[in-house]
Amino acid sequence: MKQPHILVLQETRLLDRLARFSPVLIGTPPLGIDIPGSDIDVACSSGSLSAFSDYVTDVFSSEAGFAIRTPGHIDPPAVVATFIVRDWEIELFCQSLPTDRQMGVRHFRIEQRLLDLVPGLRAEIRERKLSGQKTEPAFADRLRLAGDPYQSLLTLETMTDGALVELVERSAGA
Repeated sequence: MKQPHILVLQETRLLDRLARFSPVLIGTPPLGIDIPGSDIDVACSSGSLSAFSDYVTDVFSSEAGFAIRTPGHIDPPAVVATFIVRDWEIELFCQSLPTDRQMGVRHFRIEQRLLDLVPGLRAEIRERKLSGQKTEPAFADRLRLAGDPYQSLLTLETMTDGALVELVERSAGA
């Protein structure tokens, strides 16, 4: 059985080691909706993606399964580094955008708000993930959001807590 993600982060001092890149822990483990195979995701920001690449290669390349890539489909450009620590896959995602403006962080924050406001939603989302859905599509499907799930979730950012609770309740009966 894997250690809790938070212990891995503490023991490896991962966020401290990435401090110069304004790291933000995102993804399913801190939301409490992780399933077997979930990874630990960290969003980072750097004015120089090559400096980020050089740093993570220097610091983490000795970790099992280390790989670094530049996905071609992401705008603005990004660097993604992955490796394994204590049976957890770690994914470091870096863009030149400040972390609080990155899609992954924005999705995480709205998902966190929804789960904090309606704790019972956690089991429903986890069940959808166990059935094979990715996180954002699971939320969008459960909330009956139309269109691209990654974009439709962002429309919830400016909603009040009361409006979010109402959306969750209304979509449950749909």
